[in-house]
Amino acid sequence: MKITKLSVPSVLAMSLLAGCVTDPGDELGSEDSAMAETTGEAVSQAADEVLDARSAVAAEHKDLSALTSQPMGLTTWYSGAVAPGATQHWVWNNAPATLVFTAGASPVGATTASPCDFEITRSWDVQQYGGEREFHFDLKNVGSITCGANVLLDSMPRINSFSTSGIAAGAAKSFTWNNASPGAFFANVNPSGATSGSVCALEVTRTWYVQQPGGEREFRLTVQNVGAIACQGDVNLGLTTAANSSWSTAALSPGASQGWTWNNANPLDRIYVPGLSPLGASGLTPCALEVTRQYYRQVLNTTGSTEREFHFDVKNVGTLACYGTVLLDYMN
Repeated sequence: MKITKLSVPSVLAMSLLAGCVTDPGDELGSEDSAMAETTGEAVSQAADEVLDARSAVAAEHKDLSALTSQPMGLTTWYSGAVAPGATQHWVWNNAPATLVFTAGASPVGATTASPCDFEITRSWDVQQYGGEREFHFDLKNVGSITCGANVLLDSMPRINSFSTSGIAAGAAKSFTWNNASPGAFFANVNPSGATSGSVCALEVTRTWYVQQPGGEREFRLTVQNVGAIACQGDVNLGLTTAANSSWSTAALSPGASQGWTWNNANPLDRIYVPGLSPLGASGLTPCALEVTRQYYRQVLNTTGSTEREFHFDVKNVGTLACYGTVLLDYMN
């Protein structure tokens, strides 16, 4: 495998159990991440249609075992053709309360002239009245041609959890997981508080990493109430230490970004979970780095062979020029 550095404009483990979660109050960067907008129309799908992932798996694989209460071990299905700019809204219902979910894609349909690009633009959790948890995510064609993707969904048991307490509709809260052990963290929410008239919908809108001047590594996240009623939930914290590779970001000025491409991103059903270990905190000022975007691409080489790529961007979201180590981990 090979790493190709891309030029990006500067605008864009059990020791873990000893950690704790805090609400840091004023955070580095904005806490009020807006909900992502969906635009365009899928080839055979209305823009606001919610697609049932379990039904898609059953129809494609004729495998009743895929309809159990969890996709532990990889679950996959085909998106169908999706127009450029279109978004598919998928839901995995009856999602177990203590699992942490993540989604990815393996694009299909690149041409010699244009790649096929797909991005998971957002994911969120919903509790229906009666207690059912649903995991929702948006899959968007971010390329320039109509093509499809094998959708990838996986989960693992949470390594810890903590309560958000009540969050008003539209409001957000940020939290810090202290003494974060090495590896790549990710998080969902198990919502609670749905009523007969309204669901409880909570979204982890951003995650980032901080190194304190004393050396402590922190994992931070923001949870937003994207529903219509005040409610709460338990943040499910996931951690993977399945390492694909690691390397240095080199120095990044405040607000600067750097992008990378991981070529030959095989196997094709691998879901990547990039993590960061910031370095260079100084005096009283921490180093803060965030993965701001990640997406999957298929290219058709001149030899006729196809290649899958994983692209992602890292941004310095603090006030101090610093650097860090990229931890390119994956679901195992």
